[in-house]
Amino acid sequence: MPATFLHDGSTIDFVPAGDVPAGSIIVLGELVGISKFFVAAGQTGGLSVRGVFDVLKDPSTNIDVGTRLYWSTASWHVVKTSGGHPLLGKAIRPALPGSSIVRVLLTQ
Repeated sequence: MPATFLHDGSTIDFVPAGDVPAGSIIVLGELVGISKFFVAAGQTGGLSVRGVFDVLKDPSTNIDVGTRLYWSTASWHVVKTSGGHPLLGKAIRPALPGSSIVRVLLTQ
């Protein structure tokens, strides 16, 4: 048997080195997910890798629906160019300049 189904993959287990507040975006190599709940350091928690989330963006940036968005661990918000940043997902609502969030469908 080459494979055994475990679950739908909406969340995966992870064990953080430090405490992770709810809503934190976690980058594990090229895998990016969002913790929906607080996870204590050293404890197993769930990391959402599918779903729709409101995510921080630069208020000066205009984002169209369908734009690929990447997570910058340097600026702690989405960016529109990969530049070595891991893919987070795609915008599912426009986010005009002046807004500080964009609605994102996670893409893994």
